[in-house]
Amino acid sequence: MIDLKIERKTTKGKNISLVVYQNGKVVLKHPAKVPNKQLEEFLSDKKEWILSKLKQLPKDIPQRLKFEDGEKTHIFGNPTTIQLSPKKKYNFHTEILQIPNVNNEVSRIRKGKLALKELLLEKIKPLVNRTSINLNTKVEKVSIKTMRSLWGSCNSKNQISLNLSLVHCPDSIIEYIILHEIAHTIEHNHSSRFWKIVESQNPNYKIAEKWLKEVGKKYIYYLN
Repeated sequence: MIDLKIERKTTKGKNISLVVYQNGKVVLKHPAKVPNKQLEEFLSDKKEWILSKLKQLPKDIPQRLKFEDGEKTHIFGNPTTIQLSPKKKYNFHTEILQIPNVNNEVSRIRKGKLALKELLLEKIKPLVNRTSINLNTKVEKVSIKTMRSLWGSCNSKNQISLNLSLVHCPDSIIEYIILHEIAHTIEHNHSSRFWKIVESQNPNYKIAEKWLKEVGKKYIYYLN
């Protein structure tokens, strides 16, 4: 039995695999019917590999938000303090995010994430509308979810998914990610034509790309 905190996730694939994320989370992915004994043996064999990967992780990656009173985070790129409030509705104003005070940690985190989702939805709706008009395209659906490695995605039906962690990013980055994904409704790849579409709306998009690679990797882990 390995003495590390391992999250298990069943998959439709046939193989067992391990992923060590930048925030230190270790996830074991495996088919549903694999015996527990086999999984434990697999983890035992991989223990040294896991420890080695954990030692290589950056030390300045934020820990997952617990939405506790006084906890620090970023909202739209600005330092923000979380406050627990007796009110049932969240409230956000300069540098303060108030969320309902509940004793149960799971419920508090859920309410905190819902507050962030509402804030992000309010921010992105006009951006999605404006960008779609500018590119003369149509987005069929926009959903927001927590994702561990992607900032956004667009499927063949022109349905866009955005990472809830965008709520922590500056406005310029949110605008870029929305542009990036809406451009995929026209060109479903990263061809030169795709990047010309992006550049037509944001000539300085490489600045956002650089920020995402160098700084964004920290922001993406607040909610994971």
